[in-house]
Amino acid sequence: MSTAPQRAARVAADTPDEQNEWLDEQTAHDAELADAMATYDVTHAADKVPHVLAEQSQRTTTSAHTQGVVMQGRNKWTAMILAVGIVGSLAACGSGSSDDESQVVGVALPTKEQARWVADGDNLKKQFTSLGYDVEMLYAGDDAAAQADQIQKLIDDGADALVVGAVDGTALKAVLANAASEDIPVIAYDRLIRDSGDIDYYASFNNFQVGVMEGRALLAGMGVIDASGKPTGRTGVNIEVFAGSPDDNNATFFYDGAMSVVRPFIDAGVISVPSGQVERLDVAIQGWKNDVAGQRMTTLLAPYQAGKHLDGVLAPNDGIAQAIIGAVKPALGYVPAVPGQDAEIPAIKSIAAGEQIATVYKDTRTLAEVTVGMVRELLKGNEPEINDTTSYDNGVKVVPSYLLTPQMVTKDNYKHVLVDGGYYTEAEIG
Repeated sequence: MSTAPQRAARVAADTPDEQNEWLDEQTAHDAELADAMATYDVTHAADKVPHVLAEQSQRTTTSAHTQGVVMQGRNKWTAMILAVGIVGSLAACGSGSSDDESQVVGVALPTKEQARWVADGDNLKKQFTSLGYDVEMLYAGDDAAAQADQIQKLIDDGADALVVGAVDGTALKAVLANAASEDIPVIAYDRLIRDSGDIDYYASFNNFQVGVMEGRALLAGMGVIDASGKPTGRTGVNIEVFAGSPDDNNATFFYDGAMSVVRPFIDAGVISVPSGQVERLDVAIQGWKNDVAGQRMTTLLAPYQAGKHLDGVLAPNDGIAQAIIGAVKPALGYVPAVPGQDAEIPAIKSIAAGEQIATVYKDTRTLAEVTVGMVRELLKGNEPEINDTTSYDNGVKVVPSYLLTPQMVTKDNYKHVLVDGGYYTEAEIG
């Protein structure tokens, strides 16, 4: 397969029609490679549970060599984007203009309060601008009404396409109808937008599987399942349950995935929830607010301060996991098994210190690549690549989607996955 410089040289030498034909062929090859690589996953064990997480994460444990193949696949996709950016620059030099350079992508994201959304924004902007697109990016401060106003501004400012990470997936129907009336394509980014027929595509991760991985990490960390994923026979286990924001469609998938593996042990009496609060709406944290999660955890501590042992807490993301640990540790003098997701730096440091048990890593660079590819194809008048046409019914339509594969990160593999993979530097995570 051609490298980025080879592609640029080849395309610059051909006629426009030959350029397009050759690029389409290469894009198809890269899409096939990326799709194949997405089926691989590397997980290693936490200190407490040497093999469970590896075997339970879709049972797709591979060697360090295979992880290298995965990263090569991701880098190959990146090379494709960069190569096309080079081609666009060459064409602009020859003609004095470029279709991509004249087009504007409006990006509306929910908040800067969570580090992952800042990373998402940075990756999207970097990759769109590498192709010559202008980017107008707005953060809503977790205010759904403000986000609707921001999206209207992007429409009024002449955006050619919209990428939306929703604050409230149910609050954008009217403004997206305005986008549709202007023939502006809309990509729902990571969070599904509900109750609207004006969503063209959805780019995210397999969110149900994220929840399954969190649930299995919790069970493994408490010793409820063994290295093969079978019950150990341990009983008398106490947990508390948290879920993400009730207005975030992903939070439902995370909760359902986790409870699909945890609830059978609750129903069998192996696991107890002393607070009695288990159902999603009873344990949801509005707006994913870490301080609210910490406060709720504090209200649940009484039975544990009276003698019960808190074995674990199901947390839906790293921010909430860290808030839970922050509430429990000083009150009880120990840290229960707590998983998370997003591979945020404080969580990685906590994992390295032997506190948070694990995090589900979702590489936002790859998510940005998929989203950029979708927008590019739509603005060229083509249909973008998808790999799911059944999972995401938003109440009006089943939204065609591209779902990426998440990966478990533990104390044993965080440096290999995150540092060697280029997501963080050694200095950033300590």
